[in-house]
Amino acid sequence: MRTFLPIVLASLTFASVSSALPPLPSADGTPPAPAAGTPPAAPGAPGAAADPAEKLRRGVVAIEAGGKPVAIGTVLANDGRIITSLSGLGTGEQFQIRYADNSTVQAKVGHKDADWDLALLVPQTARWKEGLSASELEPNVTDVRLMLPTRGKLGPVGVGFKGRTDAKSKGGTPLLNTLDLDMKGALSVPGAPVIDGRGNAIGVLVRACQIKSTAPCAPMSIAAPVSALRSFLIRTPATAVAPAPWLGLRGATSQLGSIKGVRVLDLAPGSPAEKAGLRANADPAKADMIVAVDGAPVETPEQIVDLVGKKGIGDTTKLLVFDGTKFREAPAVLRAAP
Repeated sequence: MRTFLPIVLASLTFASVSSALPPLPSADGTPPAPAAGTPPAAPGAPGAAADPAEKLRRGVVAIEAGGKPVAIGTVLANDGRIITSLSGLGTGEQFQIRYADNSTVQAKVGHKDADWDLALLVPQTARWKEGLSASELEPNVTDVRLMLPTRGKLGPVGVGFKGRTDAKSKGGTPLLNTLDLDMKGALSVPGAPVIDGRGNAIGVLVRACQIKSTAPCAPMSIAAPVSALRSFLIRTPATAVAPAPWLGLRGATSQLGSIKGVRVLDLAPGSPAEKAGLRANADPAKADMIVAVDGAPVETPEQIVDLVGKKGIGDTTKLLVFDGTKFREAPAVLRAAP
């Protein structure tokens, strides 16, 4: 089968665990410098997070506008998109995401729900590969934390759980079974995830109105529960996905002697594959054959699509190429599909 190789990254799960987070910028918006002699850990790098608190931080981000933090967001595990509070974002549509290693990417609002005060941000370049999982347990009165700015970075802060309560949106829509929290003097930062004792998310801090108030809106800070988050994600538009990373070649399953792989039939001008030095030709003896991607053997174009799809724009994928006589490695820097 012949095909060009764009990759679409999409998923709607608020699921499996992992995590850590970003140091927040200072009050004037200046990003903090990494510790001397310590290069930032790459997203998802083995050993990047050693202790439980650091694992939590790797699933939480600071959301910035104009160089200043405006909200906190939770990275969806195995997905890369970010759920946060809509009210924290104001009227903006594009923001900067600051991760645990102090790296940043641009993100756009891909989905929003004004009633539940929720927004989904879609990173426009490389995916952060760690996130928080959703808790399946009922919140424990004595073991609830919020991920909040503390001592220059995001960290777990103990709060109290008072129980379930009903609230309403600014438009009067009932919001049922929200999580009522005793903040114990902690900051009520929009988008902050509420964490249980196992390090899983049980909700996201949002803004709502007291349901019994006769005023247009008596403000209160509550947490949207996991059930509301799942319902919100299920309704996410199919277009709310990161731009597809692109390799830019057309290939076909091929074999030379005992060597199996994907023969390069055509290269898009200026594509990552062309810049990586690959040769294309309809004649198997004159074309490069891709036999592995990032160390994983490939024999079909679909396998290349799957492996490159795990990358993000700006990532480098290492292609092991056979030219008919010898093997070589061809690193290709992925970019958005044209």
